[in-house]
Amino acid sequence: METLINDTYLNKSIDKILGCATLALYGEDIRFSVLLTIRDVRDYLANVKAGDPAFNQRVFMNSLMALANSTHPSMPDYKKTIEYAATLMTVELGD
Repeated sequence: METLINDTYLNKSIDKILGCATLALYGEDIRFSVLLTIRDVRDYLANVKAGDPAFNQRVFMNSLMALANSTHPSMPDYKKTIEYAATLMTVELGD
C-alpha cells in the first residue's frame, strides 16, 4: 500500500481495513472487524497522536475516501468496505 499518512500506526490500520476489504470480496462479513479497527484509530487520534483530534480524524477519513474513490469499479464490495470505515469516522461509536 502506498503511504497516505506519515504515521506508522495509522498506515497499519489502513492495511487492516484493506485486508477486511479483500475478505469482503469473498463474501465475508467484515463489519465488526472494521468497527474495531476504527474504534482503535479514533482512540489513538484522541489520546495518543499529537495535534487536533478532530482535524486528524478528518485527514484519516479523507485518506480512506481517496482509497475508496481509486478502487476499480469491478470491486464494489471492496469499495463499500472502505467507505464503511470512512463513515464510522463521522459517527459517535460510544464505549
